[in-house]
Amino acid sequence: YWLDELFLHPQWGLIGSLAVFAAVLFVVFEISGLIDAMTTGKIAAAFADWQPQSLGGVVGRAVLDGLIGLVGIVVPYMIPLVMLLVTLEEAGLMQRIAFVVDRGFHQIGLHGGVAVPFLLGLGCNVPAISGAASVTRGRERVIAAVLISFVPCSARSAIILAIAGKYLGVGGVMGIFALTLVVIAVMGRLLSRGRAAPGPGRLQEIPPYALPTWRKLLGETRERTGDILTIVTPLLVGGSVLLALLTHVGADDVVNTLLTPVTVWWLGLPAVLGVPLLFGVLRKELSLLMIYQALGTQEIGTRLDAVQMLALLLFISFYLPCVSTFAVMLKTIGRRDALISVSISVGVALLVAGALRMGAAGWQVLGG
Repeated sequence: YWLDELFLHPQWGLIGSLAVFAAVLFVVFEISGLIDAMTTGKIAAAFADWQPQSLGGVVGRAVLDGLIGLVGIVVPYMIPLVMLLVTLEEAGLMQRIAFVVDRGFHQIGLHGGVAVPFLLGLGCNVPAISGAASVTRGRERVIAAVLISFVPCSARSAIILAIAGKYLGVGGVMGIFALTLVVIAVMGRLLSRGRAAPGPGRLQEIPPYALPTWRKLLGETRERTGDILTIVTPLLVGGSVLLALLTHVGADDVVNTLLTPVTVWWLGLPAVLGVPLLFGVLRKELSLLMIYQALGTQEIGTRLDAVQMLALLLFISFYLPCVSTFAVMLKTIGRRDALISVSISVGVALLVAGALRMGAAGWQVLGG
């Protein structure tokens, strides 16, 4: 009864929900980071010296990189967060949080039932979209998938912290995350225009509190991650091979030249960042490593000014999270809506990053 006084209270319930969110953030940025270092980090370090030059070796290395990337998504982030989601659902907490935040999600045309998948998106957008598909239908499912793709997953958050945290300070980091919330809210209102309102509230059963069993926990986790793995694996490995072959034959220079209107003219970035931005769709951590390689240094502050770093980070933040996200979109909302979602994410990324760059340039002119 005391817990319900907290979680079902109109005001205190929000505070209790924020406490749960804070706990999940701790898992995303602390525990998952440690798991990543003990799994993906060690695997990558073990094969770091293998840099083949032959075509067969390059393909083999690309396959290995793709599998390492898959492990880096599933083991540190997806499995722990799905297990956490199942635990909180079985305990009865997530249903209470969904009830409390229902009003806020109504403002963007969704029900409070998508609160949990949105929260899960902080770790990885792939299980988040799968979770949203299980509690939504029709156009609401499409809107949820589109908006979740804007939620900063752990990979994008890591890039924001690595660059903005080092060169732009706390204000830059908080500003990017705050802008993300604004974009999600605005896009939700735009996408839900002309759609019937979800209703004045959400009627749902509030289950009693319970301790989840290991059998239920492991069974639900296996069920929710099994299909994702079968979809993600071939796409991630195939994309890694494609990227390696482009670099091997020198086609990366061609790609950079073709993307000059976007990278140089619109975003104001060096032309060499074309390939990292394009193939960051495979995995955002990969794009960060490729940015370092393309610029020839990890001290990117010597090559980019503050406006360029902001434009780069905003584009990465709103650009399609990864090929895995697109794969799960194909499964949950269909090819047509998945392609529309990709177009929206690319358009928003270009609009927000380009507008910031143009606004900063105009401010400098006025200031001068």
